[in-house]
Amino acid sequence: MGREQLLLDFIPEGFELIEVCESAILSIEEINDRSGEYDEELINNLFRAVHTLKGSSGLLKLESLVKISHEAETLMDILRKEKLLPSEDVCQVLINTCDQLRRLLQKVDETKSNPELDEESEAIIEVLKREIKRLNSETTDAPTEPKPTKKKSFEIFGEETSEVSPDVPLKKKSFEIFGESETTSPIEDIKTPEPVETQTVLGKQTQDSLIQTKTPVDKEVTGPSSSVHKKEIKVANEKLDALMDLVGELVIAESNVTQHPLLKKLRNEDFNSSINRLRKIVLDLQEVALSTRMIPISGVFHKMSRLIRDLQKKANKKVALYISGEETEIDKSIVDLIADPIIHILRNSIDHGIENAEERSLANKPEVGSIQLSARQSVNEVWVMIRDDGRGLNREKIIKKSIERGILSGDTDQLSDREVYNLIFVPGLSTAESVTDISGRGVGMDIVRQNIERMGGKIEIHSHLGKGTSFILRIPLSLGIMEGTVVRIGNKFFTIQTTELREFISLRDRTEIPLEDNQKVIDVRGTFIPIFDINQILNHREEIFYDGLDPLMIVLEYEKKLIGLRVDEIIGNQNVVIKPLQGILEEANGVNGFTILGSGNVSLILDVKSIFQKMQRID
Repeated sequence: MGREQLLLDFIPEGFELIEVCESAILSIEEINDRSGEYDEELINNLFRAVHTLKGSSGLLKLESLVKISHEAETLMDILRKEKLLPSEDVCQVLINTCDQLRRLLQKVDETKSNPELDEESEAIIEVLKREIKRLNSETTDAPTEPKPTKKKSFEIFGEETSEVSPDVPLKKKSFEIFGESETTSPIEDIKTPEPVETQTVLGKQTQDSLIQTKTPVDKEVTGPSSSVHKKEIKVANEKLDALMDLVGELVIAESNVTQHPLLKKLRNEDFNSSINRLRKIVLDLQEVALSTRMIPISGVFHKMSRLIRDLQKKANKKVALYISGEETEIDKSIVDLIADPIIHILRNSIDHGIENAEERSLANKPEVGSIQLSARQSVNEVWVMIRDDGRGLNREKIIKKSIERGILSGDTDQLSDREVYNLIFVPGLSTAESVTDISGRGVGMDIVRQNIERMGGKIEIHSHLGKGTSFILRIPLSLGIMEGTVVRIGNKFFTIQTTELREFISLRDRTEIPLEDNQKVIDVRGTFIPIFDINQILNHREEIFYDGLDPLMIVLEYEKKLIGLRVDEIIGNQNVVIKPLQGILEEANGVNGFTILGSGNVSLILDVKSIFQKMQRID
């Protein structure tokens, strides 16, 4: 394997090691805030991660990374040997070191060569050296206390004499392993084996820690039970994409074969059994192929711990982040996109939502604000929920700002809370009294909504004044496959995402009520739903004709609003492979892709969001 391939393998591993270091430092800061007790395993994990990064960088001749990581390793070695927990200042130095190592590694990723040491890197090295010198002087000047000699494995049942002569070596020989001293009895001096104490410490740490990141670096072989390891390999995204495309084509080809008119006429039991088995295998293969792209969302969630740490210091507030559901899996392509919206929401929660210490005291709230970041799977979606216990959204303040900006006019009393809260997504609208370097310019939430909708997701807001705000991000599990309902209009086929369908209604015995501008509505259990045909929605050059044999209406739902679409037939629900539109169709309004049905027909995938926006403009 050449250096270039080794470098390509090292870069993602290097970023992971830096994240391990960062996570360990954040955990150390939490211990400093609580008890300040030395945590040997945490310090060892941090030391091993830095040591591994230094060794791998040296192997690839990345001298800049080696110089910084060497000083960090030296600092960690002192802390480890002296059993010292890093102070707040040392933790900040180590955090800055992680940031600089990450920047250098990004340059390595871009240039595939060793980056030059810049002024920031030199400054980091000098600070690390200064901290090393200070710790060395402190440990040298500190009064030395006699420490109990650590027993080696072959001395675990040995005894120590009460008085040790300088002429007598402390170390017992192997044949004295069961020997007795002259002044102590065997039973009195036998000490508890060290592993038992380690287990007790680990149990306490697990119980107390709010967030604990498990990484390959944290794992050690402790006995026979650890001999079985989960084997994993790294696969390039391009290969996974190609696999998904081929499986999608296989699903279409299987449907073409099994639904072929000639085969449907066959009445052979063995043949039908084989067809059913083929269909099951293809569906299982599709599920497995999809699962290869699914990764836990924990990688994104635990990065937010560092963000919260930095933001609360900038805002001079105390905030605790509680994470749950991080094992929830989501498509890798979506994981890469979901981080940015979460960051913007957390920034707003700390800057605008969480009150300062004085306000929280007056409101009888705990001094430390809380933010809950959680995820769970719901049918074909993943729900990411961000809740804070801050001041909540002020309805009147949002309306006032919207009127000042010319966004709202007239009577606003009829607006629901949901409609008012959604105004915070309007570009440039901010209720902040002043602009800070955290937020306040009125652009962050607009970006959040755009990114979520680009993924085919939705965002909901729930808020109680004085109690807090919750954001729910509803994200599809995958961008490549969706569960859709296929309908026929004339000789054309269309697919709608199943979660955007409210219901099907027969128009056979219903009367369409005419309104102005040729608009019609249908009375459905006291609710008047506007009804359209496909030609009004898509503006085809060639009109699509309905056969009108058994008229039906499908009710589409978007943000609690409803519209009806006339169709001729409901074909059914199925998982479809989404294929992007290309060429002149790429910007087609009302459509965001197409799929190939089992019959070989092309079905356009309707974009419900753009359909609603277009119909609102018509209204």
